Amino acid sequence: MMKSALLRRVKGLFQPEKSLSPDETSETIHTTTVAPESSTTIPAQVLERYDDSGEVGRGGMARVHRVFDRTLLREVALKILRPEFAGKERLVQRFIREAQITAQLDHPNIVPIHELGQDPETGAFYENLKLVRGETLTEALKNAGSERLNSENLVEFLQIFLKVCDAVAFAHNRGVIHRDLKPSNIMVGEFGQVYVMDWGVARLLDAPTGEGAQGQRVCVAEELENALSEEPGNIIGTPRYMPPEQVRGQHDQIDQRADIFALGAILYHILTGRPPYAAKSYYKTLLEAQSAQIIPPEQTSGGSRIPSGLAAIAMQALAPQPQDRYESVSDLKRDLERFLRGSWDQVTKTFAAGMRIITEGEEGLDAYIIVSGRCLVFTEEDGRRRILREMGPGEVFAETALFSSTPRTASVEAIDEVTVKVVSRETLTHGLGLNSWMGVFVKALADRFRDVDEKLRKAQTDLDGEAGAEPDDPAAD
Repeated sequence: MMKSALLRRVKGLFQPEKSLSPDETSETIHTTTVAPESSTTIPAQVLERYDDSGEVGRGGMARVHRVFDRTLLREVALKILRPEFAGKERLVQRFIREAQITAQLDHPNIVPIHELGQDPETGAFYENLKLVRGETLTEALKNAGSERLNSENLVEFLQIFLKVCDAVAFAHNRGVIHRDLKPSNIMVGEFGQVYVMDWGVARLLDAPTGEGAQGQRVCVAEELENALSEEPGNIIGTPRYMPPEQVRGQHDQIDQRADIFALGAILYHILTGRPPYAAKSYYKTLLEAQSAQIIPPEQTSGGSRIPSGLAAIAMQALAPQPQDRYESVSDLKRDLERFLRGSWDQVTKTFAAGMRIITEGEEGLDAYIIVSGRCLVFTEEDGRRRILREMGPGEVFAETALFSSTPRTASVEAIDEVTVKVVSRETLTHGLGLNSWMGVFVKALADRFRDVDEKLRKAQTDLDGEAGAEPDDPAAD
């Protein structure tokens, strides 16, 4: 047994609690048979309360078992420090440190820890935490394949990403930097639950950050403050999702913007199906990461389907220099939410009376919703203006050319000062799914409307021509 001050203190903290006296405990609680291979890894004290259903995961330091709590009648996860590490003080410190940090991050998108304990006989440490049923974001993206970019699927993945942002923003508000955010550390449940996992290499800041940084600062036992080796040059985290300052081991330069870079890397993975650094070897990955050599999402395979607005958000988060990234997770989240809303609440233009808003024959890149003022719609033939109609607040124009990808068929001019909301082709493509089967119907209707409009105009032109020829009629002489 270790004789360090830390372990003596911890051993005192985790003496068995006698919550149930012998006469209150039913004999049947202790009669469940546990498989021999399970009983050798789970502390005997724990088996007094839980039925072991077997190992469900394993990491470098610990094993995770699914167990049934006979007292509360629920399944939970039991994370047990591997026996060969029980005598390694630094690893024990890291195990306890992670539990203390995670337990203080009380947020719906961070997996809760119910108990941290130590077996009095073997000295083995364990955590009792929520059992998360589902798959990692890595698995979800792999299963979706190229279908992840279909409008409905993309929105679902972005909603998952927003929940991750919520968890990380909360941690920053409590003074915690995760430092290892990646799709495999995000669990997605079948009913929309999202959990950010594995806070084992989290870094504690001197002060909380982010919007309204008034949250209670997370702390750990004094003996655990130096549990992680942060000597200059040591790489902590996963290089494929790291910012340059982290992969260089410049720990004193790491703040919340390192996590923002990692969030950008996760968004990049959602958009492209792969991490930002595509090198096959660890060494080459480190070289790419040190200078943030990242191919823009639009230039990757299948990049033509990636909305440019989302690509821009990812690349800003992935800026090589921290000062060029989003200042906070809230800023990143706000831009993403604006994209999902189509940014209609932000993109507006105002035109003075007499100004031309769109011109007949030009390419239709945007459509417009009139917020205030009046517009005149007209065509021009042989220098003569033909008035088609007048439009006011709430009406839409220039949408047909946008849907059908054809030149504009009329011009629009402001009668008085006009304010419009601008709707881009990208917004419509994303919001209405113009690349989906529904988009086929929308485009077909737009094309038919355009054909009918052209026929009506031709008929009107013919009628006008006949009316213009009447003075020359011999019968009029």
